[in-house]
Amino acid sequence: MTTRLRLLRAQRLLKVQEQMRGLAERDLAANRARTARVEADRAAMLATLAGETMHGLFLDAAARRLRALATEASELGATSTRLSEILKARGLAEKRAERQADSLLKLRDHEREQHALLEQLDLMTAGGARPLD
Repeated sequence: MTTRLRLLRAQRLLKVQEQMRGLAERDLAANRARTARVEADRAAMLATLAGETMHGLFLDAAARRLRALATEASELGATSTRLSEILKARGLAEKRAERQADSLLKLRDHEREQHALLEQLDLMTAGGARPLD
């Protein structure tokens, strides 16, 4: 496979890696937003209970809701950790693809330079060029 084709494949891979990292960032941001909403709901529920004037009329329902919110917050925390790991892996994969594309670009430039030098050498030998005194 030629260097040009390898470079094109590496650049396509880099674009895919960038998109995958972007999706991972979006998922993590959405999860953090859900976590913030759950925490806001929990704080609102606690504020409501603190100012409760019905003397425990809805205490059981509020306790169930608080337990559900705590469970959801715990699950979201675990999901956030997992998504952070995925984002880190995607970022590292993108960096690897970027380094590979850069090295192939340098290799292609080097090959072009070598080809140009060989053409100049061929022209010099074909034209019977004399060395400069």
